[in-house]
Amino acid sequence: MTVGFGIIGCGNIGPIHAAAIAEVKGAKLVGVSDVVEKSAQALAGQYGATGYTDYRKMLERDDLDAVCICVPSGLRVDIAVACAEAGKHILSEKPLEISSKRIDKIIFAANKENVLLGCIFQSRFAEGPQLVKKAIDQGRFGQLVLGNAYIKWYRSQEYYSASSWRGTWKFDGGGVLMNQGIHQIDLLQWFMGPVKTVQAQMKCIGHKGLEVEDLACAMLEFESGAYGTIEGSTAIWPGCPARVEVHGSGGSATLEDGAIKHWKFKKRQASDAKVEDELKKESVLGSGAGDPLAALKIEGHRRQIEDFARAIRTGGKPRIDGREGRNAVALIEAVYKSAQTGKPVSLACKG
Repeated sequence: MTVGFGIIGCGNIGPIHAAAIAEVKGAKLVGVSDVVEKSAQALAGQYGATGYTDYRKMLERDDLDAVCICVPSGLRVDIAVACAEAGKHILSEKPLEISSKRIDKIIFAANKENVLLGCIFQSRFAEGPQLVKKAIDQGRFGQLVLGNAYIKWYRSQEYYSASSWRGTWKFDGGGVLMNQGIHQIDLLQWFMGPVKTVQAQMKCIGHKGLEVEDLACAMLEFESGAYGTIEGSTAIWPGCPARVEVHGSGGSATLEDGAIKHWKFKKRQASDAKVEDELKKESVLGSGAGDPLAALKIEGHRRQIEDFARAIRTGGKPRIDGREGRNAVALIEAVYKSAQTGKPVSLACKG
């Protein structure tokens, strides 16, 4: 079975999805849609697909099985519900939407119409994060003590000024945490487990005219008893690799842009020699440190789209579903609430 994909939103990230679909065996891009006709036709022509300015017309296609939603974050809920009602599986860019309540509407529609729902968190598909998760599941870290996510990136004033939706609560849902840092926040929860409480501060320090934060710091307590931190900014020039650290009573590991940079355990295993070879390798994900797309690689998207196509063909489940997408947004919402109220916030992640 060839899985027919469509893309809604042909701007920045849409072409990444198109290129990734083209590299997946058993998948084909059949249609793309954008309100800017020129953008839709250009991307469609590049991959032999059909271009639309009305995504609902594209949803009428019988050979369309799944849709990648790549429009601005705050515009996704109505499109996702329409896709579900048309019987099309949904793979949305991160975040699924700008609030957990809006995500709940998408999850409800997907469940009601019996379609698959996935959220793009391509970092989980890189070798480094998979090796860290495997070591956690094997108990090699011992008692988890501390988990950290650092997103110290740079975005110019022009980056925000180029699109009216960027840096707004209504369409972006937040700043550095909701837009740039959500990948590392997802990894942190995947590794460390659900978060119990959050205390945070945030501000806009390096850009003019933003409604949202370009600097945020949060202290976390996980349900396991471990502590954690999140530090994020888009005001740090020239930008550093995104880093996630996991520390326990039996070992520690560090990832930079999804590649392993530190790997030490009290009890060494034969497999560690192979893992240590990963220290010499570059990330398959690329980096968003100084530019959102210039250094981004398609391999992470390719692997996740391949997994989503597999789930469609086999009647299985994607490795990252709607509940996983919700958890990251719920944590970021708690960070924002704590920063706005100046008080700790308790939360319970669904899933």
